[in-house]
Amino acid sequence: MADLNSFQCITAASFDLAGLTGTFQPLNGTGFSDDIKILKIFNGGATSVDISYDGVTKHDFWPAGSAMIFDFQTNHSDHSAYGSGTLNGRKGQIIYGRTSTTATELQISGYR
Repeated sequence: MADLNSFQCITAASFDLAGLTGTFQPLNGTGFSDDIKILKIFNGGATSVDISYDGVTKHDFWPAGSAMIFDFQTNHSDHSAYGSGTLNGRKGQIIYGRTSTTATELQISGYR
């Protein structure tokens, strides 16, 4: 049983960008091993990556050499009466990636 009074880490994932193609591929295997509250990404390669959360639609763009942190809890209050408005990344959520087809264009993405 998990000790919910202490921080917990989920299994980390890595993907060899040399195997990336123009088709979306799962970057984190079969998905997160548990719900997540923070998503941290470091793209240490020379390849910019288009990101999809459903394997079909482009949702985000991770530039080569970039680091990003998504805190799903910060300032979120859509349903403050239910669990103080907390959000989580779903257990089993797969993040898909492909070689970016728009690496030299302005990239705009959003999360709610």
